[in-house]
Amino acid sequence: MTLTIKRLATAIALISAQAYAEDDKRHFDIPAQSLASALQQLANQSGRAMLYAEQSAAGKTSPALRGEFSVEEAVRQLINGSGLTYSIGADGTVTLKPASSGSDATTLGAVLVKGTSDPSDPYNKDYSVSNAVTGTKTDTPLFDTPISVQVLPKAVIDDQQAIGLENALKNVSGVAKGWGFGNDKDENLYIRGFANTNNIYRDGVLTPNTPISLANAERIEVLKGPSAMLYGRAQPGGLVNIVTKRPRTDAYYSLQQQFGSFDTYRTLLDATNKITADGALAYRLNYEHLDSATFRDNHPVTRDFVAPSLSWNITDHTRLDLDFMYQNVKDVADSGIPYSLQQSGAIPGKIPFHFSGNEPTDFADKEAYTGGLTLTHEFNQDWKVRAKYSTHNQTFLTAQTSSNENTDLLGNLARGFIKTSDDFQNHYGTVDITGHFETGALKHAVLLGADYYHSKNRNLFSAYATAPHINIFNPQYGYTELLDLPLGGQNDTVNEWYGIYVQDQISLWNQWHLLLGGRFDNAMHSNYDAQGVSTNHTDDDNFSPRIGLLYQPVPWLGAYVNYVNGFNAFNAGRPIDGSAFAPEKSKEMEFGLKGEWLDGQLRANLAFFELTKSNIKSQLPAPNNSFYATIGAARSRGIEFDLQGQLTDYWNIIGTYTYIGAVVTSGNESPFSGVGKAGNRLENIPRNTASLWSTYDFSGLGAQGFSAGAGVYVVDKRSGDVDNSFEIPGYTRVDTMLKYQHKAGPSRITWQFNIENLLNKEYIASSNGYGNFIYQTMPGAPRTFLGSVKVEF
Repeated sequence: MTLTIKRLATAIALISAQAYAEDDKRHFDIPAQSLASALQQLANQSGRAMLYAEQSAAGKTSPALRGEFSVEEAVRQLINGSGLTYSIGADGTVTLKPASSGSDATTLGAVLVKGTSDPSDPYNKDYSVSNAVTGTKTDTPLFDTPISVQVLPKAVIDDQQAIGLENALKNVSGVAKGWGFGNDKDENLYIRGFANTNNIYRDGVLTPNTPISLANAERIEVLKGPSAMLYGRAQPGGLVNIVTKRPRTDAYYSLQQQFGSFDTYRTLLDATNKITADGALAYRLNYEHLDSATFRDNHPVTRDFVAPSLSWNITDHTRLDLDFMYQNVKDVADSGIPYSLQQSGAIPGKIPFHFSGNEPTDFADKEAYTGGLTLTHEFNQDWKVRAKYSTHNQTFLTAQTSSNENTDLLGNLARGFIKTSDDFQNHYGTVDITGHFETGALKHAVLLGADYYHSKNRNLFSAYATAPHINIFNPQYGYTELLDLPLGGQNDTVNEWYGIYVQDQISLWNQWHLLLGGRFDNAMHSNYDAQGVSTNHTDDDNFSPRIGLLYQPVPWLGAYVNYVNGFNAFNAGRPIDGSAFAPEKSKEMEFGLKGEWLDGQLRANLAFFELTKSNIKSQLPAPNNSFYATIGAARSRGIEFDLQGQLTDYWNIIGTYTYIGAVVTSGNESPFSGVGKAGNRLENIPRNTASLWSTYDFSGLGAQGFSAGAGVYVVDKRSGDVDNSFEIPGYTRVDTMLKYQHKAGPSRITWQFNIENLLNKEYIASSNGYGNFIYQTMPGAPRTFLGSVKVEF
């Protein structure tokens, strides 16, 4: 009887020769399920290929497999009672066949199951990632998802020695540098034309107002377009989610020391192993210490970060994850340079890019504690529930001397001083139920969820005071009279929301993929003065739908379309009629193409989108310019292209191109409105950007352990503010990398040297953007060297 040959597209993981040793044990976590599905997971978790006749596994199930086993032991347990026998070839391929038959599976119609590379493997060098969780809150293949999600794996972060999000997200289309007064600079960005300030997530949990360390980052996932359907109130351009490293039961330890320009020193530690002999309890510890003077005068940065975590497999079906993070950051808020005044000729000569109007005694100190627990229970092979709780507490004390106004034509700037204190606390909880079932030819992957978010920030501030003028070309520092300015005014800000959501991912013949989802939110925002009297309150309800469809006419190509509505920021204050402002909202239409080649090792995404944002609060024209109205609106249209993966086993590549036309569609002539007038370009958004980074491992040419990389980043000119009063020039930057790895006994040592901005290009990275801050623009870093020594064992 002729058997149908089933093709499963994925790639065999690159594993060392030791991985084929029969006594090499590793941790497996495979639930009870159909035998065919269990063999696929075994292939994924072991890196082995499984070859068997499709009919021989039909209708059969396998028991759960959790713990430390050799591949042979794992196979033996999974096929126990199935009537199959096995053999393991010299290349590690596992062949299964009926015990009563002498036929080899290769002489029959056969299923060849290949394992995808494990993205959590510390030694994984792949640039290609097949699955992501951020776009659907389920572990879904990117190629089957009718939305744009880009993933930066640890291999890219390591090759580029990215210290902050800004350094990593330059490899993602549609992302532009934002303004953050220097501190928290890596968390201020634009996605698809719109600001995404403080909208960074860790493992699906919102972590606002927090500097992001990548010390425990496994990968970075970027969801494009409004994300309100899954995550509640959020800015419309997209969402960044840091997926953290999880405890492993196979021992891994690494110590890395980085050193470079501007007295930069960074120490990293990563340690993970099982605690109990059966691997039911495992830990991970990540640590970072960063110390840098930076290229800007009077702007040192230090950061200490520690993140211990535990995973406990209570039973074969129940797991508890405990996470904690502590972070202490000391830096200085940076007002940048008055580049627009140099352009206009109001300041004679060229402003030094290292100049800062801040005093050496200024400071911005943040200390944060984050804790969380996640309980996951599998009811059976198709249904599971996950409950997550997280709490975040942070204190922030800052003293800033800012230079923000020109006083003459000699380069003298007026300065002001302000001192503030913030005590921020938030709590987040969510429960998700996921399930799989079939209705006829339709396969469903459903998600039912609910979440709750509560945050409170108490801000104490001093009155804004005048500081002495400073000259750009001959700065005189040493003014400290205002450091003891007492904190007086108080303002409490409370945010709270409840959300419920449902999502269904429907597949037909593995060619059609339909995504349906909707969410209902109740979101509240309140401000209170020192006496506890409410000065502002909003209470908004909203329904956020999402629909997407993807069709794969051939195995390597998919065409998709999606439509999304978003629930954005609240609008504080009262309109002229005394009522409440409506919240900001957004909607997006997107269509595109997805490509996948070389057994899934090379992927591309081409997207065309139109994104609109409405109900933007704008100052009214005189004589009512002390009031506001939600008359503002903006639109972003664009094209994005991302290419990522391996061209060969030795050649990695990641490239992007973006075109964005982002403009104000409704505004007014009021100065300093923060909205601009209709037809103005949005601030900081280049029309064209492109990037290309590639590495090559010369081991394939006989130079064992040597690799090199280079990249080019092109940014078009941008408007410096929403009033379009000045323009920031475009620039091209070149980065390079050299690396050498070798074994030293049981350890692997990596020597690495990176150069950012190889050609020492002078450029402006971003601007404040608002009309009343046109004098604040942030220079980009000059040529920067960063070396590293890393020991792994």
